[in-house]
Amino acid sequence: MQQLPYYPFMTRGGPIKRKLTYDVVVFVEDNHYFAEDNNGHIFCQDSPTACIQEAVNYVLNKPTGGKVYIRAGDYYLAPLISSQDVVSASIPYNAALIVEGDGDATRIHLPQNNLSQQAWLFSWVWNGTTPYTRKSKLRNVAFINDVNTSSNAMNVLVTSASTNNSSGLEVDSVSVYDIQGTALDFTFWINNLYDVTFSRYRFFSINSTSNTPNLAVLFDSVTLGKIVDSFMYTVNGGNSAVSNGAGSILVDSTEIYGPWSYTFNFGNTDSESHIDVTNSIIGVGRAGSQGIQGLNNTAYGPRDLINNSGNGTVRFTITSSQLLTPISYNANGSSAPAYIVVRGNLVNVGCISYAVGVLNPSTGQIYMDVSDNVLGMSYGFGSCGGNFITGIGGNTYLRIKDNLILDNGNQSKWIGGVSTSSTVEVRDNEIYILGTNGNYSARNQFISFGGNPSSGGLMRFINNTITWTATPSSSTTFYLFYNPNSSGTYYMPNIIMKGNTFNFPTSNATFGGFVGSAGATTANPNALFVDLDNVFNLSEINLPYPGVSTPAVPASGTAQSNTYPYPVEVYVSGGSATAVQVTRGGLTYTVWSSSTATAIPPLLVRLEPGDSIILTYSTAPSWTWLPARLP
Repeated sequence: MQQLPYYPFMTRGGPIKRKLTYDVVVFVEDNHYFAEDNNGHIFCQDSPTACIQEAVNYVLNKPTGGKVYIRAGDYYLAPLISSQDVVSASIPYNAALIVEGDGDATRIHLPQNNLSQQAWLFSWVWNGTTPYTRKSKLRNVAFINDVNTSSNAMNVLVTSASTNNSSGLEVDSVSVYDIQGTALDFTFWINNLYDVTFSRYRFFSINSTSNTPNLAVLFDSVTLGKIVDSFMYTVNGGNSAVSNGAGSILVDSTEIYGPWSYTFNFGNTDSESHIDVTNSIIGVGRAGSQGIQGLNNTAYGPRDLINNSGNGTVRFTITSSQLLTPISYNANGSSAPAYIVVRGNLVNVGCISYAVGVLNPSTGQIYMDVSDNVLGMSYGFGSCGGNFITGIGGNTYLRIKDNLILDNGNQSKWIGGVSTSSTVEVRDNEIYILGTNGNYSARNQFISFGGNPSSGGLMRFINNTITWTATPSSSTTFYLFYNPNSSGTYYMPNIIMKGNTFNFPTSNATFGGFVGSAGATTANPNALFVDLDNVFNLSEINLPYPGVSTPAVPASGTAQSNTYPYPVEVYVSGGSATAVQVTRGGLTYTVWSSSTATAIPPLLVRLEPGDSIILTYSTAPSWTWLPARLP
């Protein structure tokens, strides 16, 4: 065995030897494992598990801790049969534990987990009563998940601190290679610390089994956690790349690829927990030799951006980043609020079912601002994808403002649903509807509502420019609002449409009016429709009046409502009557009256959506209903 070197240098008294910068070294030589202190004393041999543990114990017996250096080599640790922790460390007050290797040349293979529960390679505990002044570190080591094939998960590191007073932790240039065997669970579970930094962290899962990884890193009760210059990838799925439970997390210059269910997850957070993302890439579209291992000729990103798994408050921002995943929040029925800001990003969701969505909301108020982005769906990937905006459930306020939107989706709908007690505001966007699908240009039923938003919901569509760039291959009818129900009442939320410019296709296009239906015949009487100052560049489009049918004159004193989602004009005359009244917003006013029954002179009455007209008569007059104005 070769003795570890000292470094000679000259002084006036002659050559002396300077010791190496570590306190203890673990190494493998001639298929034997050793632990040796920096004085050349070997105190462990032939058990890599015991040698790493004894090296950690050695430095933690020093007043201020020290450095364990693990030299290049493969370290295969013994299977777990009792303790949940393979190597444990109780870091004394004001000490630091530093474990470092030679980068990916130092390869620690996660041991076989034979327990009936998950386990950790490293467990580090801080028990000091006042803030530490030294930072512990794990750096320049690769962890390989290739021998752990039992049914229980194996992880790399779990931390805890008795009073959250550690001076922090640095994980630098650490790689995790999930190659085969049991899935990684939390991988890194960082508890009860502050000032924790992951830098140049590489998580790479090509596990060919069905055991997909759960998380690449979990922060739990961490004040100011950071992930910078890092890379996280899975080829066969996984829960989420980054999870936060009650903490403040910054993510910068980080790339996250592969079919994670969610990019970011929030657990049982408090009211101030947040994740803030900048200068990062979420997902990738590559082909051929440019693809990552197991990822070729496809657009590949997580399914959704944000998930709430713990019914905690969500605070999330992402700026100056590139996304190939929907801007979507899965509330999972949470009663806690969510505050989400997506600004200044390049977003192209590829062939995914929606670009912006709020999923499974409950009573928690959700505020989402999507502004100042270049926002594309399927742009560059051909015609694919579903609704551009979908699933805007209850208690949601969604603002989509000042975006350049490039939409090549193949569904007829652009917005697919605004439920009760929600508000969607689409304002000041430049929207291009690209391409064709079959015999129609995509999005010919531009804003479509199903379900039953009759008791609430507000859609504001203001100051947008919408351009259909493709010509349908056959005659197609365009509607701005559409209900897909085939029978019964078509329900719509309150709609305010103001100051928009619509540039329709120049041929094979017919404008069916603001409102259309797949077959429902009666409009929701509680809906409000306001149409102000919109511009229609119609070219050859036929622009009919909205469809209005004249109802039968009701019995004397019986109210007849305007159930259309736009104003109508009622022309009344003749008969023998004493009053014509209108009810609006619970108030009734008289538009014509006579002290004795007489014929009603030709009279025009305007009814806004939801207004009612009441005729009091002995002989029924005649009337005709017409749309109040061209849309």
